Amino acid sequence: MELRAKHEASVKAAEDKLAEELAQKQELLRREFEEGVDLSAERAKSTAAIDKAEKAVQEAKELRDAAFAYTVEKSKEGRVKALDLALDWNENFINGVREKELAPIVGRLASARSDMYNALLDFYELVDKYDPLRREIAELEDRESNAERRTTRYITEIEQDYNLPLVKEMDIRNIKNRRELPDGIKRK
Repeated sequence: MELRAKHEASVKAAEDKLAEELAQKQELLRREFEEGVDLSAERAKSTAAIDKAEKAVQEAKELRDAAFAYTVEKSKEGRVKALDLALDWNENFINGVREKELAPIVGRLASARSDMYNALLDFYELVDKYDPLRREIAELEDRESNAERRTTRYITEIEQDYNLPLVKEMDIRNIKNRRELPDGIKRK
């Protein structure tokens, strides 16, 4: 930072000197016009001084820019680069997270998936177990209601699929996007 400040000060000093030389030339021109005197020799010296001051400003800026570039490069020494961080993330860090933290979660998901599918199979097997009896009762009720000319009573199924607590795509989307569990589910 000291190097930068030093070179900024050099540029400022050179610019101030240039401004001073330009002001002196303006004063010479004003005097020449107002007083009608020939100050061409002084004007030539002033123009040379302005040229010298402009070169000094240019050199000071170039030196400052070189110092800035040097400072940037020097500050990179001993620092971890973004590329190194990215490579370490992809090759080391993420594998550790997957082993230590993700693997148990995936295991729980696989277990929950297995439990869900087995529960669904149990449900449909239960339906299959009692559905022949339900159909027989429904057929008897239909015949009797027709004979008695009354409205047929609906024979209820064990349960409708839509009443089952199944995983819904909308719930998965809310968990993913909003990090919210569906109503009635408590965080473990």
